[in-house]
Amino acid sequence: MKFPKRVNWFLLILPVLIFSLGFVTLFSTNQDLAKNQLIFFVLACLIYVFVSFVDYRLWGYYWKQLYFVTLIILLVTFFVGHEVFGSSRWLQIGSFTIQPSEFAKIVTLIMVANFVSRGRKDFLDAKKVLKISMFVLPLILLVLLQPDLGTSIVILLVFLTCMWFIGLKKIYFLIALLLFGVFSSPGWNLLKDYQKERILVFLNPTLDTLGSGYNVIQSTIAVGSGGLFGRGFGRGTQSHLQFLPVFWTDFIFASFSEEWGFIGVLVLLVLYSALFVNLLLVGIRTKDSFGSVVTMGVFVIFFFQFLVNVGMNLGLMPVTGIPLPLVSYGGSSLLTSAFLLGLVQSVWLHERA
Repeated sequence: MKFPKRVNWFLLILPVLIFSLGFVTLFSTNQDLAKNQLIFFVLACLIYVFVSFVDYRLWGYYWKQLYFVTLIILLVTFFVGHEVFGSSRWLQIGSFTIQPSEFAKIVTLIMVANFVSRGRKDFLDAKKVLKISMFVLPLILLVLLQPDLGTSIVILLVFLTCMWFIGLKKIYFLIALLLFGVFSSPGWNLLKDYQKERILVFLNPTLDTLGSGYNVIQSTIAVGSGGLFGRGFGRGTQSHLQFLPVFWTDFIFASFSEEWGFIGVLVLLVLYSALFVNLLLVGIRTKDSFGSVVTMGVFVIFFFQFLVNVGMNLGLMPVTGIPLPLVSYGGSSLLTSAFLLGLVQSVWLHERA
């Protein structure tokens, strides 16, 4: 088989274009971080190529090894993790840090997809649902305790999406919804004070304009000040004058919007939309159950992170610390995105071989 003729070029070109827009914004605001991001991009390209040409089904065979290694790394992070902004989500390796919870997304997707694709009808048994839930729960809890509410929600969403896509009886989702309602009150009490503040500020940004509400207010100012064509490269006052917090990660969309305006945002949204449509088409056209579930899971991860990040930059969703895929600064996020997109490319190449 001649792979180059079968490559899904949309899955290759669109991510590079999206990354390029983020890189230009990052280079405009912080050239040192941009240089680091370029190194991560080279590594991401190597990972993408490697994962693309490895048969995606192979990862399903080794899900147990991947799961327990991830579990151990999350445990290590919990006890000796590097703390940033009150969360111990990172492991320090030399001058670089990695965020193991990002890689937990990959493992959860592969593990759940492997479970649900082995005999779709048999999987609807309650015992099998409980079994896979017992594997997913420790990952969610360890990430939640870091604390990293955003990533734990992504992992939970991957699990639920795979269940829904495989045709799990809706009664299970109804039971889960009822349990969520029952435990919502004690769950609220378990949240950290800053997490509660983020939710309350989301409902009313003026509640704490100099504290928890400051980020959202500055973000919306940055987005609005971009106008139609933006202020131009290197002219974003909110980020360059340090009014906009963490403009290189959580609020990079606001920084991008300020410099490139409505036209720039429109281009970015078109590129993301094209990527989402392509992921959906690959998932729908894939006949192999495992490959189809994996692809739909990747779509959900990317779409949810995009929706939440852009939403919180516009003040439409609570601030959760979820990065904008391929755009936000961060090696772990970029490498994870490359791996996930490589998986979908592998599905495209090998399932049709």
